[in-house]
Amino acid sequence: MQIWKVILTTNNVDTAEESLSHAGAGAVFITDSGNQKHIEAYFQTQPDLNRLEEVLPPHQNLAAEILPPLDWVSHSQTGLPVINQPPFFIFEALNRPERPNGLINIELQAGRAFGSGHHETTRGCLMMLDKLLKRTQPKHILDLGCGSGILAIALAKATHQKIKASDIDPEAINMTLRNSCLNHVRQLIQVYESDGFNRLDNHQKSYDLIVANILTGTLKRLANELTQKLAPARYPNAGGSLVLSGILNTQQQQIVATMRQFGLRLQEKVILEEWTTLCFRR
Repeated sequence: MQIWKVILTTNNVDTAEESLSHAGAGAVFITDSGNQKHIEAYFQTQPDLNRLEEVLPPHQNLAAEILPPLDWVSHSQTGLPVINQPPFFIFEALNRPERPNGLINIELQAGRAFGSGHHETTRGCLMMLDKLLKRTQPKHILDLGCGSGILAIALAKATHQKIKASDIDPEAINMTLRNSCLNHVRQLIQVYESDGFNRLDNHQKSYDLIVANILTGTLKRLANELTQKLAPARYPNAGGSLVLSGILNTQQQQIVATMRQFGLRLQEKVILEEWTTLCFRR
Protein backbone atom coordinates (compact mmCIF):
# COMPACT_ATOMS: atom_id res chain seq x y z
CA MET A 1 0.00 0.00 0.00
CA GLN A 2 1.32 3.44 -0.96
CA ILE A 3 1.03 6.32 1.52
CA TRP A 4 1.19 10.01 0.59
CA LYS A 5 2.04 12.74 3.09
CA VAL A 6 0.73 16.29 2.66
CA ILE A 7 2.29 19.10 4.71
CA LEU A 8 1.29 22.74 5.18
CA THR A 9 1.23 25.53 7.75
CA THR A 10 -1.85 27.56 8.69
CA ASN A 11 -3.41 29.38 11.62
CA ASN A 12 -6.89 27.98 10.82
CA VAL A 13 -6.49 24.45 12.11
CA ASP A 14 -10.17 23.51 12.38
CA THR A 15 -11.06 24.36 8.78
CA ALA A 16 -7.85 22.82 7.46
CA GLU A 17 -8.45 19.55 9.32
CA GLU A 18 -12.03 19.35 8.09
CA SER A 19 -10.99 20.09 4.49
CA LEU A 20 -8.26 17.44 4.58
CA SER A 21 -10.67 14.92 6.08
CA HIS A 22 -13.22 15.55 3.32
CA ALA A 23 -10.44 15.20 0.76
CA GLY A 24 -9.71 11.68 2.03
CA ALA A 25 -7.00 12.05 4.66
CA GLY A 26 -6.87 9.03 6.92
CA ALA A 27 -5.02 10.83 9.69
CA VAL A 28 -4.07 14.43 10.44
CA PHE A 29 -1.36 15.47 12.93
CA ILE A 30 -0.88 19.04 14.17
CA THR A 31 2.17 20.56 15.86
CA ASP A 32 3.16 24.07 16.90
CA SER A 33 5.24 26.08 14.47
CA GLY A 34 5.65 29.54 15.99
CA ASN A 35 2.53 31.62 15.40
CA GLN A 36 1.14 28.99 13.07
CA LYS A 37 0.41 25.27 13.19
CA HIS A 38 2.27 22.71 11.15
CA ILE A 39 -0.02 20.04 9.71
CA GLU A 40 0.80 16.60 8.33
CA ALA A 41 -1.98 14.64 6.62
CA TYR A 42 -1.71 11.07 5.33
CA PHE A 43 -3.55 9.71 2.29
CA GLN A 44 -3.85 6.23 0.78
CA THR A 45 -4.50 7.65 -2.69
CA GLN A 46 -2.58 10.44 -4.40
CA PRO A 47 -3.97 13.78 -3.20
CA ASP A 48 -4.96 16.47 -5.71
CA LEU A 49 -2.89 19.50 -4.65
CA ASN A 50 -4.75 21.83 -7.02
CA ARG A 51 -8.02 20.84 -5.38
CA LEU A 52 -6.52 21.23 -1.92
CA GLU A 53 -5.33 24.72 -2.82
CA GLU A 54 -8.96 25.60 -3.53
CA VAL A 55 -10.59 24.11 -0.41
CA LEU A 56 -7.98 24.79 2.28
CA PRO A 57 -8.08 27.99 4.35
CA PRO A 58 -5.20 30.49 3.93
CA HIS A 59 -1.98 28.50 4.24
CA GLN A 60 1.68 28.31 3.28
CA ASN A 61 4.16 25.65 2.17
CA LEU A 62 1.63 23.15 0.82
CA ALA A 63 3.49 20.11 -0.51
CA ALA A 64 3.03 16.37 -0.94
CA GLU A 65 5.37 13.40 -1.07
CA ILE A 66 4.98 9.68 -1.47
CA LEU A 67 6.48 7.78 1.43
CA PRO A 68 8.97 5.01 0.61
CA PRO A 69 7.86 1.42 1.22
CA LEU A 70 8.75 0.31 4.73
CA ASP A 71 9.22 -3.12 6.24
CA TRP A 72 7.08 -2.45 9.30
CA VAL A 73 8.03 -5.64 11.09
CA SER A 74 11.76 -4.88 10.80
CA HIS A 75 11.10 -1.23 11.58
CA SER A 76 9.37 -2.24 14.79
CA GLN A 77 12.59 -3.79 16.06
CA THR A 78 13.76 -0.27 16.92
CA GLY A 79 11.24 -0.61 19.73
CA LEU A 80 8.69 1.83 21.08
CA PRO A 81 8.60 2.42 24.82
CA VAL A 82 6.00 0.54 26.79
CA ILE A 83 2.89 2.44 27.82
CA ASN A 84 1.98 1.87 31.44
CA GLN A 85 -1.51 3.37 31.65
CA PRO A 86 -3.11 1.38 34.48
CA PRO A 87 -4.92 -0.87 34.29
CA PHE A 88 -3.54 -1.23 30.74
CA PHE A 89 0.05 -2.15 29.86
CA ILE A 90 0.90 -1.82 26.15
CA PHE A 91 4.05 -3.22 24.60
CA GLU A 92 5.72 -4.75 21.56
CA ALA A 93 7.21 -8.24 21.50
CA LEU A 94 10.66 -7.03 22.57
CA ASN A 95 9.17 -5.58 25.75
CA ARG A 96 6.88 -8.46 26.71
CA PRO A 97 6.67 -8.67 30.53
CA GLU A 98 8.81 -11.44 31.98
CA ARG A 99 6.52 -12.00 34.96
CA PRO A 100 2.90 -11.29 35.93
CA ASN A 101 2.31 -7.58 36.50
CA GLY A 102 -1.34 -7.52 37.59
CA LEU A 103 -2.29 -5.34 34.59
CA ILE A 104 -4.30 -5.84 31.40
CA ASN A 105 -1.50 -6.59 28.95
CA ILE A 106 -1.88 -5.64 25.29
CA GLU A 107 0.78 -6.66 22.78
CA LEU A 108 0.91 -4.71 19.51
CA GLN A 109 2.31 -5.84 16.18
CA ALA A 110 3.80 -3.28 13.81
CA GLY A 111 1.66 -2.07 10.93
CA ARG A 112 0.64 0.89 8.83
CA ALA A 113 -2.68 1.41 10.62
CA PHE A 114 -2.71 4.44 12.89
CA GLY A 115 -3.10 3.86 16.59
CA SER A 116 -0.11 2.62 18.58
CA GLY A 117 -1.26 3.69 22.02
CA HIS A 118 1.52 6.27 22.18
CA HIS A 119 -0.51 9.19 20.92
CA GLU A 120 -2.26 11.32 23.55
CA THR A 121 -5.67 10.68 21.98
CA THR A 122 -5.38 6.92 22.47
CA ARG A 123 -3.97 7.34 25.98
CA GLY A 124 -6.83 9.72 26.79
CA CYS A 125 -9.33 7.09 25.65
CA LEU A 126 -7.68 4.43 27.82
CA MET A 127 -7.82 6.73 30.84
CA MET A 128 -11.47 7.56 30.18
CA LEU A 129 -12.43 3.92 29.68
CA ASP A 130 -10.79 3.00 32.99
CA LYS A 131 -12.93 5.60 34.78
CA LEU A 132 -16.07 4.63 32.89
CA LEU A 133 -15.77 0.88 33.44
CA LYS A 134 -15.48 1.37 37.18
CA ARG A 135 -19.08 2.63 37.30
CA THR A 136 -20.80 1.01 34.30
CA GLN A 137 -21.00 -2.48 32.81
CA PRO A 138 -21.61 -2.05 29.06
CA LYS A 139 -22.63 -5.11 27.08
CA HIS A 140 -23.03 -3.71 23.57
CA ILE A 141 -19.82 -1.90 22.60
CA LEU A 142 -18.52 -0.27 19.41
CA ASP A 143 -15.02 1.02 18.58
CA LEU A 144 -15.57 3.32 15.59
CA GLY A 145 -12.31 3.99 13.74
CA CYS A 146 -10.39 1.15 15.36
CA GLY A 147 -6.95 1.72 13.79
CA SER A 148 -4.65 -1.05 15.03
CA GLY A 149 -7.39 -2.36 17.34
CA ILE A 150 -5.89 -1.22 20.63
CA LEU A 151 -9.12 0.17 22.12
CA ALA A 152 -11.23 -2.77 20.95
CA ILE A 153 -8.70 -5.17 22.48
CA ALA A 154 -8.57 -3.17 25.71
CA LEU A 155 -12.37 -3.25 25.94
CA ALA A 156 -12.57 -6.96 25.16
CA LYS A 157 -10.02 -7.80 27.87
CA ALA A 158 -11.54 -5.45 30.44
CA THR A 159 -15.22 -6.36 29.92
CA HIS A 160 -15.13 -9.90 28.42
CA GLN A 161 -17.98 -8.71 26.18
CA LYS A 162 -18.25 -8.95 22.39
CA ILE A 163 -16.89 -5.79 20.74
CA LYS A 164 -17.67 -4.43 17.29
CA ALA A 165 -14.76 -2.61 15.66
CA SER A 166 -14.86 -0.71 12.38
CA ASP A 167 -12.56 1.37 10.21
CA ILE A 168 -12.61 2.81 6.71
CA ASP A 169 -9.01 1.64 6.16
CA PRO A 170 -8.57 -2.00 4.98
CA GLU A 171 -5.08 -2.08 6.55
CA ALA A 172 -6.60 -1.11 9.90
CA ILE A 173 -9.02 -4.02 9.58
CA ASN A 174 -6.15 -6.43 8.94
CA MET A 175 -4.13 -5.04 11.84
CA THR A 176 -7.08 -5.26 14.22
CA LEU A 177 -7.64 -8.88 13.23
CA ARG A 178 -3.96 -9.75 13.69
CA ASN A 179 -3.64 -7.93 17.01
CA SER A 180 -6.85 -9.44 18.36
CA CYS A 181 -5.47 -12.90 17.58
CA LEU A 182 -2.13 -12.00 19.15
CA ASN A 183 -3.98 -10.98 22.33
CA HIS A 184 -6.28 -14.04 22.35
CA VAL A 185 -9.53 -12.04 22.02
CA ARG A 186 -10.33 -12.76 18.38
CA GLN A 187 -13.53 -14.56 19.39
CA LEU A 188 -14.75 -11.41 21.14
CA ILE A 189 -14.09 -8.87 18.36
CA GLN A 190 -16.17 -8.51 15.20
CA VAL A 191 -14.42 -6.32 12.62
CA TYR A 192 -16.09 -4.34 9.83
CA GLU A 193 -14.69 -2.23 7.00
CA SER A 194 -17.09 0.70 7.12
CA ASP A 195 -17.29 4.46 6.61
CA GLY A 196 -19.17 5.48 9.72
CA PHE A 197 -22.14 3.18 10.28
CA ASN A 198 -22.71 2.31 6.60
CA ARG A 199 -21.61 -1.33 6.66
CA LEU A 200 -22.04 -2.22 10.30
CA ASP A 201 -24.34 -5.03 11.33
CA ASN A 202 -27.75 -3.36 11.43
CA HIS A 203 -29.11 -5.98 13.82
CA GLN A 204 -27.55 -4.01 16.69
CA LYS A 205 -30.01 -1.14 17.21
CA SER A 206 -28.06 0.67 19.95
CA TYR A 207 -24.86 0.54 21.99
CA ASP A 208 -24.17 0.96 25.70
CA LEU A 209 -20.73 2.32 24.84
CA ILE A 210 -19.31 3.88 21.67
CA VAL A 211 -15.67 4.93 21.41
CA ALA A 212 -14.58 7.07 18.44
CA ASN A 213 -10.98 8.27 18.26
CA ILE A 214 -11.12 9.93 14.84
CA LEU A 215 -10.81 13.36 13.21
CA THR A 216 -12.87 16.20 14.65
CA GLY A 217 -14.47 16.93 11.28
CA THR A 218 -15.63 13.31 11.04
CA LEU A 219 -16.98 13.42 14.60
CA LYS A 220 -19.07 16.45 13.71
CA ARG A 221 -20.29 14.81 10.50
CA LEU A 222 -21.32 11.64 12.36
CA ALA A 223 -22.80 13.42 15.41
CA ASN A 224 -26.42 12.59 14.56
CA GLU A 225 -25.71 8.92 13.82
CA LEU A 226 -23.57 8.56 16.94
CA THR A 227 -26.43 9.93 19.03
CA GLN A 228 -29.03 7.75 17.33
CA LYS A 229 -26.96 4.62 17.96
CA LEU A 230 -26.44 5.39 21.65
CA ALA A 231 -28.70 3.44 24.01
CA PRO A 232 -31.50 5.68 25.37
CA ALA A 233 -31.96 6.35 29.07
CA ARG A 234 -34.75 4.06 30.22
CA TYR A 235 -35.14 3.02 33.84
CA PRO A 236 -33.17 1.25 35.24
CA ASN A 237 -30.70 1.85 32.38
CA ALA A 238 -28.94 5.21 32.68
CA GLY A 239 -28.33 5.35 28.92
CA GLY A 240 -25.29 4.82 26.75
CA SER A 241 -21.88 6.50 27.01
CA LEU A 242 -20.04 8.11 24.11
CA VAL A 243 -16.26 8.58 24.32
CA LEU A 244 -14.79 10.92 21.69
CA SER A 245 -11.16 11.74 21.02
CA GLY A 246 -8.94 13.07 18.24
CA ILE A 247 -9.93 16.53 19.49
CA LEU A 248 -7.54 19.44 19.98
CA ASN A 249 -8.06 21.44 23.17
CA THR A 250 -9.08 24.39 20.99
CA GLN A 251 -11.78 22.26 19.32
CA GLN A 252 -13.47 20.79 22.38
CA GLN A 253 -16.13 23.51 22.67
CA GLN A 254 -17.19 22.87 19.08
CA ILE A 255 -17.73 19.19 19.83
CA VAL A 256 -19.53 19.90 23.11
CA ALA A 257 -21.87 22.35 21.34
CA THR A 258 -22.50 19.92 18.48
CA MET A 259 -23.35 17.03 20.79
CA ARG A 260 -25.54 19.26 22.95
CA GLN A 261 -27.67 19.97 19.88
CA PHE A 262 -28.45 16.25 19.73
CA GLY A 263 -29.35 15.98 23.41
CA LEU A 264 -26.06 14.70 24.85
CA ARG A 265 -24.48 16.15 27.98
CA LEU A 266 -20.79 16.25 28.77
CA GLN A 267 -19.98 14.00 31.71
CA GLU A 268 -16.20 14.13 31.94
CA LYS A 269 -13.05 15.08 30.04
CA VAL A 270 -9.37 14.14 30.02
CA ILE A 271 -6.73 16.57 28.73
CA LEU A 272 -3.26 15.36 27.73
CA GLU A 273 -0.99 18.06 26.32
CA GLU A 274 -2.80 19.53 23.25
CA TRP A 275 -5.50 16.84 23.08
CA THR A 276 -8.88 16.35 24.76
CA THR A 277 -10.97 13.22 25.26
CA LEU A 278 -14.66 13.75 26.06
CA CYS A 279 -17.30 11.46 27.56
CA PHE A 280 -21.00 12.17 26.88
CA ARG A 281 -24.23 10.65 28.20
CA ARG A 282 -27.84 10.99 27.18
